[in-house]
Amino acid sequence: MPEHAARPARGLLWTVVLLLLAAAGLLWGSSSVAWFADASSALRSARDQPTGADQVPALIPLALLSLAGIAGAIATSGVLRRVVGGLLALLAVGGIALWVGYAATVTAVGPLLGLAGLALLLAAGLIVLVGGARMPALGARYDTGSNARAADPDREVWEALDSGSDPTVTARKDP
Repeated sequence: MPEHAARPARGLLWTVVLLLLAAAGLLWGSSSVAWFADASSALRSARDQPTGADQVPALIPLALLSLAGIAGAIATSGVLRRVVGGLLALLAVGGIALWVGYAATVTAVGPLLGLAGLALLLAAGLIVLVGGARMPALGARYDTGSNARAADPDREVWEALDSGSDPTVTARKDP
């Protein structure tokens, strides 16, 4: 097996983290801007116009779940990490299904921000689902690959005394 295949792909994990951060930012931004621009909205003040959160209340929870996905992708490994990736992808697909309900009336930038955030969330979920095994696990830097602990010299002295030998006397070899 090539050496580069055995090493975890740190760049892949960083890509997922950045995608999820961007997705959360876009979803949150989409929830705070107006989703529809029509003639009557020009007469209303900016505070009276419905925002994305008014139109699709799931935007803020999706943004928060994107942030939680960062913790899930970093803290898990193996099958559990793939489950996290699958859940992120399913959340994105559900969000896209909600977005499609409003797609026919899109006349502002808000829904496009939301769709971009959902696309990034889907991409991050699929990367974790497919490439999660290649990503480093939390604490992997400290894993030595064996369960053997370093010898403790003080413990060795006490074990020698318990066995009845004197640890201060070294064994002499006669020539």
